Amino acid sequence: MGLTKPTNSPGLSFDIDHPRAQYSPGDVISGHVVLNTAADVAIGTVTVAFWGRAKSRIIQQHGQSASYHRGRARFFQLEKVLYEGQYTHKPGSFSWPFEFVVPDRADPQCILPGSSDKWKPKEHYRSNVDDQKNELDLSLPPSMFHSRTNISRKVECFIEYVLEATLAEPHSMHKFQFLGPKTKTSTYPIIFHPLSTPEPIQNYDLVTQNRLFTISTLKLLPQHAGTSLGIRDRARSFFHKDTVPRFSFSLTVQAPSVIQLFHPNPLPFLVTIQPDLGPENTTIDTFTSFPEVVLRSIKIELKSEIRCRAPGTYADTKTYGIPIVSIKQLTRPLTFAKGLAEESTLDLGSLYDLRVGNAKLGPRIENPLCPNFTSYNVTREYYLTWELEIECAEKTERFSSSRNLPQCTVLPPPATACMDGYNPSALLGADLAQAASTASRDSGDGLSFWSHRKSGEGRGEKEKPSLGSLGLESSSNEKKLQTKAEEAAEDRQAAFTSDVDEGMNADSNSSISDHDFNPRRTWGTHEADQPPPQYVP
Repeated sequence: MGLTKPTNSPGLSFDIDHPRAQYSPGDVISGHVVLNTAADVAIGTVTVAFWGRAKSRIIQQHGQSASYHRGRARFFQLEKVLYEGQYTHKPGSFSWPFEFVVPDRADPQCILPGSSDKWKPKEHYRSNVDDQKNELDLSLPPSMFHSRTNISRKVECFIEYVLEATLAEPHSMHKFQFLGPKTKTSTYPIIFHPLSTPEPIQNYDLVTQNRLFTISTLKLLPQHAGTSLGIRDRARSFFHKDTVPRFSFSLTVQAPSVIQLFHPNPLPFLVTIQPDLGPENTTIDTFTSFPEVVLRSIKIELKSEIRCRAPGTYADTKTYGIPIVSIKQLTRPLTFAKGLAEESTLDLGSLYDLRVGNAKLGPRIENPLCPNFTSYNVTREYYLTWELEIECAEKTERFSSSRNLPQCTVLPPPATACMDGYNPSALLGADLAQAASTASRDSGDGLSFWSHRKSGEGRGEKEKPSLGSLGLESSSNEKKLQTKAEEAAEDRQAAFTSDVDEGMNADSNSSISDHDFNPRRTWGTHEADQPPPQYVP
């Protein structure tokens, strides 16, 4: 198991028309499957498939052994036959056009058990059990990748959408028909993001939280302001609390529960202060002025929870903190409006230009941040947390978000408005680039965690023209998704202990340059006006 990389079998490649950095429902993916050969080649069929899936794997170390727990969910599988024949073709270049429309929903037949694993109901996840067939959530989640390693466990999960071209030789070329025709396969992953809003959102669905503060100290009196209290005054404050001056005020925070990435306007974060002049709460004279309340520190953080599970009871959760603002040693007054009981509001979002776009999750950078979603074995959730520190009459109080926070919805960037730093035409999906680079590195290391079997040797030069003569010898079953048994066989060849030791101090993969992987790169493509295939009987 591993994230699909952009790969080309010798001579077989994709030529994508106007490649884009990302695709959304309704977009058209068109191009040509191109074959370049320097020798005669027999072609039986040429097919192209477009599929999406979510996969998860949890590897648990138990002393000298390890257990593997994996899950999969297929969203859709579209396939087109571009060519069928039983001919041997002369050397040259051949191309076959294709076109797919990116679907806006999953295929129920792919989601139901049989095509996918059976996923029972569980909090934070979707379910595809029999009694919920009519309630299937068919929305497609965005492309994403997550991997982390600790001393006894490695977790990898991803959601991917891939174009796959397969060229098979004729059945008549085989002496052993039960082996099936030899094939060669090329893959072209794309980055999928759900549709965004046409215009920047205006409704942030603000969540309100308030608290009443009561400051009780002799320093509320003008004669004690800015001075140190003597022993008599401190004793009075301790033994005669009813005689100590009091001042009460309520603090209200309105924080967004909907965040749109790269919104042209700052996030609204409103802090409202209002005095409580009831005689049971405030005993000082407020006729001329109010005591000054000062904001001393701000900390606002977006927490991302990535969850994955395998069939059964195996699951994993990792939380990342995405700082939005963290400022200490402030002296920002929260002034009261003129009048006895009027409130005053301060917008920290506009004041400190609070925005969310890219994010760093561990050592990886996501550009832009992946929106929240749920699926059958992988989910991502967000929570907005905050903490304020205020001071009044040299007394400090803290006000923080509640523990039982509602989820925060993170939306993709708006379609018509972008701020500096976001360029849709240059989007590379850094998390998927990270994964592809890691998979490429690991595939060449026999001791790596995700090692793969070596490919077989090629055929001799004197054999009949076939796909093997182009440098590939494989079975037609390779174009299908591997079974769990096949994946387990690959896993057992990996040296678990070696890789875990290497990753003891790493929480996830290291970041890479954008040049390491480019999903828009076209490998070995040719012009669309190539001549049609020439048939040689």
